[in-house]
Amino acid sequence: MIKRLLKLLVIFWLAATACLLPAAEKTDYRLAASDLIRVTVFQNPELTLETRISESGSITYPLIGQVQIGGLSTSEAERLIANRLQSGNFVKKPQVNITLVEIRGSQVAVLGLVNKPGRFALEAASNRLSDLVAMAGGVLASAGSGSAVVTGHRNGKDYRAEVDIASLFLNGAAQQDIVIQGGDVIYVMPGNLVSVLGQVNHAGRYPLENTGMRLSEVLALAGGVTPEASDIAVVMGTRNGQALYKEIDVPSIFLKASADSNILIAPGDEIYVHKAPVFYIYGETQKPGSYRIERNMTVIQALAQGGGPTTRGTQRNIKLLRRIADGSVVELSPRLTDPVQPDDVIYVRESLF
Repeated sequence: MIKRLLKLLVIFWLAATACLLPAAEKTDYRLAASDLIRVTVFQNPELTLETRISESGSITYPLIGQVQIGGLSTSEAERLIANRLQSGNFVKKPQVNITLVEIRGSQVAVLGLVNKPGRFALEAASNRLSDLVAMAGGVLASAGSGSAVVTGHRNGKDYRAEVDIASLFLNGAAQQDIVIQGGDVIYVMPGNLVSVLGQVNHAGRYPLENTGMRLSEVLALAGGVTPEASDIAVVMGTRNGQALYKEIDVPSIFLKASADSNILIAPGDEIYVHKAPVFYIYGETQKPGSYRIERNMTVIQALAQGGGPTTRGTQRNIKLLRRIADGSVVELSPRLTDPVQPDDVIYVRESLF
């Protein structure tokens, strides 16, 4: 007899615990449009209803009509329906229970550098940022040590938080793993970004793959320099709280003797590769057009770039048009050893003899 009583007590305790656990969750979760719910009333099976919450946040319930439950917790919605049934004298002491069948209204968008971007339904009221990142298949390798920006609404106000993704999995950083709510948008951005602009094949922002990347490696990430690029790349950033502006000779970074030029690149740096200065050559030359000025280029070297004079041209009858400081253009008769300047126009005249 005693064993039977103990067995009944254990069954009663387990049943009571099973009833109490869902109630704890009900106080947290807020019903939303498109959620599928089942409403039951104790000892009133005819009032059982399985329905989806409308876009306006309401359901139509037997006897009492339309009930606005969007935004309410399940416990609040239960009390609201019970009060309406009791005040309408339909049920004397209604015991209403709402069960979540399918959560579709509380969806979160996960975008950016994740393996499976898209919209995901919250499976419980306690979903955290790490849970949603996992639902999206984790972050891409190109994200590096990136961050997640969470935007949404809290207490009727706009909400924004930026979280370092690596910190989500470090001991003592659980407070970074914020609770996600329905309607939030999570955007995973790459970390340790550096900008590469100007005369490169694929200008843009790139994550540093490690803390020891040098200028040559970052230029390689951007596809290398274009044929129109000059020999100068400018690196701008900060070092030890001080502004950095450094002009670097690009060919030298690939020479062992000048390895110091191949500086370490830091997160937030901007690299700009200038366009090479050009000169123009016209008249009696084999290949008239514009050409880049190589280092220390002279007039005779510029003529060689243009294929040299034609049979009707001569090196002795060359004119050079150059814009001076006041903006005016002067005509010069250069020597073949004179240096060429940016935007010079070399004109090879026709020889009469």
